[in-house]
Order: sequence, then structure tokens, then C-alpha cells
Amino acid sequence: MDATRKAAIAKGGSQYFTGKACQHGHVAPRRATSGECLVCRAERLKIWRIENPIKVQQHNKTQYNRFAEKIKAATRKYHAENVDVVNAKKRAYQKTHLHIYAKIKAKRHAAELKRTPAWLTEDDHWLMEQAYELAALRTKLLGISFQVDHVLPLQGKLVSGLHVPLNLQVIPAKMNRAKSNSFEVAA
Repeated sequence: MDATRKAAIAKGGSQYFTGKACQHGHVAPRRATSGECLVCRAERLKIWRIENPIKVQQHNKTQYNRFAEKIKAATRKYHAENVDVVNAKKRAYQKTHLHIYAKIKAKRHAAELKRTPAWLTEDDHWLMEQAYELAALRTKLLGISFQVDHVLPLQGKLVSGLHVPLNLQVIPAKMNRAKSNSFEVAA
């Protein structure tokens, strides 16, 4: 082991440079742990990736799963610390992409119409109207945004509920957005 490599390891470095060519003629930095030329290592890994696509795919999935939760947590933390900035960016995006939000709103409205049964009575329609009024009243009185949520989502992946009074609940908007179109099946 040469002095340059020993010095890099002693300082906690991951690379060192000798200025000498490796056995394949590359004048490049080397790994402190193994002394391997970084160009040779890159070529060797490139060949290994081509020969082992399934192992590469499994490795990528493992790495993604390993860091996905960290990324989500960091995003949640950033959003919590920068609420005004994030909301301003959302509003600006919505203003410049009105067509996207119009499409989403139209799709939601169409889903509600399709999921509203013909057998509902006037009393049922009145009860649903009252749920929306209750959400507005709670928002006004408590200063927290409330929304009417469908217990069984209208456009869920596992289940699809109806737009009926028994499927409505008034909950804080934050909880409703967190729930999205998901439905937890009891075990």
C-alpha cells in the first residue's frame, strides 16, 4: 500500500490520486478501500449491469424502497415548514394550468352524477345538501377547512361507493386530502 493511499484512508477519504497509470493505462483517481482505478471500476460495473439485468432491477427496487420513506418524510417536513411558499406555488400552477383543473373538476362532477342513484328521495338530497352546509359552517366557525368526504370513495381502486347521505361525512380537509381515493379494508 503506497503512502498516498494510506494518507487518504487516514483522512477518511474515499479516493486518492497517484498520477500513475493503472494496469490498463488509465491515469485516474483510485478507490482508497481497494486501490482500484475508478475508470476500470466503471467499465467493470457497466459490463456487470448488462450481464445481470434482473439483479440490477432488484437492487434498484431495494434502493428505492429504502429511500422512498426518507424522501416522503423530508417532503412532508419541507411542506410543513414552508406552507405559504408551497401554497403560493400551487396557486400559481393552478392559474397557469386552468385546463387541467377544469378537467379534474369535470371528471369528479361526472363521477358524482354517475354514482348518484335515481331512487334518492328529496329528503336524501336535502340531507346531502345539509352535509355541505355543515362543512361550510364548521370552516367558518372553527377557522379550519372542512370538506364533505365519501366514506367509500366514488372513484376508488378497490371499492366504489355511491353519492348518498349514508356515504357522506364531514371531516377536516387535511384528513380528506390524506385519505385521497383510498379505502382501508378491516382485517
